[in-house]
Amino acid sequence: MNTIFCLVSRQAMANVLPVLMYKPKNVVLFITPEEKKSADNLEKLFKSKDFNVLRKDNLNAYNYVAFKDVVKNELSKFQEDVWLNVTGGTKLMALAAYEAFVEKDRNIIYCNTENNEIIYLFPELKTEPLKLNLTINDYLYAYGYKIIEHKESLSEGDYFNLFDFVEKYNLMYSLVNLYRKVRQKLAKNVPKFSLHSEDRKICFNKNFDNFSLRYGKQQEYSFKVQSSDFKSGDWLEYYICYKLKNTANLNPLAGVKIINPQGVENEIDVVVLKDFRLFIYSCKTGKIDNQYDLYQLETLRNITSGTFGKGIFVTTNRHSQKFLDRANELSVNVINVTQNNSKFI
Repeated sequence: MNTIFCLVSRQAMANVLPVLMYKPKNVVLFITPEEKKSADNLEKLFKSKDFNVLRKDNLNAYNYVAFKDVVKNELSKFQEDVWLNVTGGTKLMALAAYEAFVEKDRNIIYCNTENNEIIYLFPELKTEPLKLNLTINDYLYAYGYKIIEHKESLSEGDYFNLFDFVEKYNLMYSLVNLYRKVRQKLAKNVPKFSLHSEDRKICFNKNFDNFSLRYGKQQEYSFKVQSSDFKSGDWLEYYICYKLKNTANLNPLAGVKIINPQGVENEIDVVVLKDFRLFIYSCKTGKIDNQYDLYQLETLRNITSGTFGKGIFVTTNRHSQKFLDRANELSVNVINVTQNNSKFI
């Protein structure tokens, strides 16, 4: 493939995945006024990967004849191997472009993101698995965002060892209850205190500005922690990372801060990429049944990954059926970490 024609829509991955997989020399973007922002994001990503990007702007998505003529005119400019990715755009755009390519006997493909495959539609019907290296940064960049900060993994080793112990002896419920007691105590600004879990296998210590956790059958293991780990529930972010790494062999990022070209910043508790799909986790340990948290997560998922992304709400609380129904309506999965049968991805 020397050149690929892409019909721009808000579902960026439909165009990103074939381009990064086949690595054509030229990428031609067909753009309506409504999708200019999406096209700008795609152009920045593709140029950062050294593709030659050409644009056809201000096209009418619903003028079948005019759009077909534009595609035919652009097609005449390329004598070498030119392919059409018919996945994006409106249905009329896709049909017009499809017909133009069939008339010239050129290759047409469709990116099936649900089954992670490329479908060859013309001249021969066949499929090929998606094979490419896609990063979290690539994914976010395609939607106009870049990562400016995330938590380093230096403290994960200590926490991961604790979670090994918690998982081995089924102590998550004890850890959550200890967390709640610690949070209440920290809110009172008590200078020094020690609190044990009910089974006395985990202990939190505060000595002025020094915080630590001890755990084990005789609490033989100890490591320093930050107050934010318990005040803000940062430990839950580490637990999600632990589960994603240990059970799914994935490489998540925690405490991610992203920014768009207009300078708007957003924060993501945990984000991971699996099967070319972005999973965004919101970790909450405070107020129960706060539906605002669900809408916030859904908005964040939409602006960073479109409908192809997935939002997952992680909690230490039991929520009402009304809250769970609202989450289901928004297609947000709710995970309670105290339930042993939870699936994290």
